[in-house]
Amino acid sequence: MYNTQIIPTRFFGLDRFMDAFNGDNANLPRAAVVEKDGVYTLEIDLPGVKKENIDVHVEGDSLSIKAVRKTETSQASYERTFKLAKDLDPSTAEAAFEDGVLSFRLSKKPAEEKRKIAIK
Repeated sequence: MYNTQIIPTRFFGLDRFMDAFNGDNANLPRAAVVEKDGVYTLEIDLPGVKKENIDVHVEGDSLSIKAVRKTETSQASYERTFKLAKDLDPSTAEAAFEDGVLSFRLSKKPAEEKRKIAIK
């Protein structure tokens, strides 16, 4: 079988050299946020990553996602932090990983009821 590429991607490490010019976002996975019926869903593409190589934490108003994609010849690390809106309830956090997509769900906090304060 022949290599049909004009310039092989792993030509003397040229791919890693060129990645330096792509900026900090070169390894940033795609993310999409959808809100439906008071539930926010964050979906992050992590192709080639195994479930056991994903670490998700909620701390305060931050959601941090770290992932490592390992191959036979290389390793790539992803790290992304999202600031959570104040109306989200971190205790409702759920995560699932299927077909290379990490789905993270958070519900909104119940709306505070308005109450009348008696004047003395």
